[in-house]
Amino acid sequence: MSDSNFDLAVGVGGDAVNSGLQTAYQQHRDAFRGQAEKTLEGTDYTFAWDFLDAPSLALTPPDADLWGKMIKADGVTDLPDSGVLQFTAQQLQADCKVGETPLPQVTGKVTVALQLKLDGGGITALPLGAWLENLPDGPTSIIVKNVVVPALLTQGATLLKGLKIPAQDLFGQTVTLSLVRVDVIPTHLVLASTAAVGQPQAVRADDAVDWPTDKQVFTLISKSLLTTLLTATIKQYENTPLAKGDKTIQFVASARWDATFRRATNLTVGDDPTTASAGVDVDWHAELDLVPISPDGSGGCALSKAGHES
Repeated sequence: MSDSNFDLAVGVGGDAVNSGLQTAYQQHRDAFRGQAEKTLEGTDYTFAWDFLDAPSLALTPPDADLWGKMIKADGVTDLPDSGVLQFTAQQLQADCKVGETPLPQVTGKVTVALQLKLDGGGITALPLGAWLENLPDGPTSIIVKNVVVPALLTQGATLLKGLKIPAQDLFGQTVTLSLVRVDVIPTHLVLASTAAVGQPQAVRADDAVDWPTDKQVFTLISKSLLTTLLTATIKQYENTPLAKGDKTIQFVASARWDATFRRATNLTVGDDPTTASAGVDVDWHAELDLVPISPDGSGGCALSKAGHES
C-alpha cells in the first residue's frame, strides 16, 4: 500500500474464517458447551447448551425477515449500518429446567447477529439479537427470553472478543500493532492496524478501501512500514564481513582480499514494492604480489596494494 492511513491490513475470506472455526471446534470442544442459570421471581431457571457441530460465520447482516424474527438484545432496536455478521449453529442441543423440572431436550438451529467494533486495540463483538428454532415457547417463553437468549448472545460475543492482529515478526523485527479499523464485507473480515514503529495519520472509519477480495487471505503492508523494517533489518548487518580470501599461483603471483559491508543509506522502496534501492558503503582491501618465475620460487616483489570505501 503506497498511500494509506494504516500500516498493515489482514483480510480473511469467509471460507478461511470457517475453516478456522472448524479447527477451533475440534481442538477446544469444551468452549462450545456451557450452562447458564438465573433466578426470576423466586424461580430458578437453568439452560445448558452444546453445539453438536462447528458453528459458522456469515459475513453479512441478517436479512429484514430474519432480523424481524430475532429476539433483540437490551437496548437494540435497529440493525447497524456496518460491521454486522451472523454466528450460526445448525445443531444446538438445549437442556432447560424450571426449578427442578426439566423441559424436553430439543435440538435446533440458532443464529446470533453481532456487530464488530473497535475497543482499546482489540475488537468487541456487540450482541444484537438471536433467532432460535425448536426451543421452548408458550408458557416457558420466559426462559427463552431471560436465560436462553442472553446466554447465546454472550456465547456469540465471546467467540470474537479481543480478536486482533498479534505482534508480528517481520524481516526480523517485532512489530506491535494497534487495530484502527475492522471491516465486515460480504467476502472478507478485514483488520487494519497501525504499527508502533510508524507515525500514521488518523484513520477515518468511513474511508472506502478497495480490498483485494480475489484472495482468500491477504496481507497488505504500507511502503513506509516496509521501508522502516528493511532499514532496521539492514542495520543489523552493518560492519559485517562480506568476503575474505587469498589465492596463489605458484611461481607467478599471490593475491589477498577482503571486503566489509559498512552501511546502507537512503533506502527507498520502489513503486513496485518488490524492489528497493539504497546507497551502500563497502570497505575493501586487496594485495597482489608478483613473483618472478624461477624453479625454486625465490624472489618476488609487491606489485600493488589497494583499498576503497564507497
